[in-house]
Amino acid sequence: MSTLICPMLTALKPTDDAGRPVNRECIYEQCRFFNLEQQDCNLMIGSRSMARLAAAAETRAAPHADLEAAVIQAGQATDRIGALESTLNGLGSALARLESQIATIVEVQQKVADRLLEEMSLLLARTQKNDQAMGEIAARLEHSAEDQRQISQALEARSQKDQADLLARRRDEALVCNNRGVVLYYRGAFEAARDAFRKAIELQPDYPEGLNNLGLACSRLGQEQDAIEAFRKALTVDPKMSEAYNNLGFLYHTASQFDRAAQMFGLAIENAGDSSVAYTNLGNTYYAMRQSEKAVVAWQRAVDLDPMNEGARRGLRMFQQDAEAN
Repeated sequence: MSTLICPMLTALKPTDDAGRPVNRECIYEQCRFFNLEQQDCNLMIGSRSMARLAAAAETRAAPHADLEAAVIQAGQATDRIGALESTLNGLGSALARLESQIATIVEVQQKVADRLLEEMSLLLARTQKNDQAMGEIAARLEHSAEDQRQISQALEARSQKDQADLLARRRDEALVCNNRGVVLYYRGAFEAARDAFRKAIELQPDYPEGLNNLGLACSRLGQEQDAIEAFRKALTVDPKMSEAYNNLGFLYHTASQFDRAAQMFGLAIENAGDSSVAYTNLGNTYYAMRQSEKAVVAWQRAVDLDPMNEGARRGLRMFQQDAEAN
C-alpha cells in the first residue's frame, strides 16, 4: 500500500534550504481538512470532484448552475491550498530560523563553557601557585625565626662572655687596688690605704677582703663607725669570715662593749676552727670583764695553738703576777 500524499503537501519541496528532507505525508485525523464522516480529505474529495466534473463535461453537458458551483468550490479549495502552502512555507522558514538560533545559542553556550573551563583552570593554577608561594614564605619565616633565635642565642652568649670578661677585669683591678692598700697600710699611710680599699670595693662591691681591710684602715684613722659598717658588710658577703668577726670584736672591746666583743671572738673561733689570735683577744676581753678563769683558759688555748703567741703569754704572766700580788 502506497503512502498517501496530500495535495497541499505535494506543493512543498522535497528538501528544505538546509538540504534536510521535508515530511510530506498526510497526518489524517490531525489535519483540519480531514473529513471524519467520509474518512477522507476534503481537499482530495474536492480534487476528485473536480476530476469527475471535468470528465462529465467531456461526455455530456452539465447544468450551468452545478458547473458554476463546482468551479467556485474548486477556486475556494485552490485558495485554501495556497494559504496553507504559504503557512507551511512560513512555518518552514520559522523552523529554519529557530534551528539557526538554537545552533547559535548552543555555540555561545559552548564558548561560555569553554571560557569558564579555561578560567577555572587558570584559577586553579593561580591557587596552586599562591599555595606554593605561601609555603615558601612560611618556610622563609620559619628559617628567619630560626636565624633570629640563633642570633639571639649568639648575642646572649656574647653578652654573657663580655659581662664575665668585664667582671674578671674588675676583679683583677680590685685585687690590684686591695694589694696596693695593704702595702700602704703597713707603711702607715692609712688614708691612702683607705682610698685604695674603697676603690677596690667600688670595682667589686662583693669583695669581703677589701671590705675587711677598709674596716682596719678606718679603725686606724679613728673612724670606728665606718670601720664597724665595713666589717658588717664583709660578713654579709661572707658570713664565715673569721677575720671580720675578730676585728669587729676588737672594736667592741676598745669601746668597752665586752659582751658583744666576746660574742664576736667566739664567732671568729667557731668559723676559723681554731684561731690563736681570736683566743688571745677573747682572753683579754674575759680578763677585762673580771672573769679571770675564762681568760686563763682562752690564753692557754692560744699558746697551745701557737707557742710563739706573745700576746697570750703576756696575758698569762699578767694573771700570774696579779695572783702573786694578791
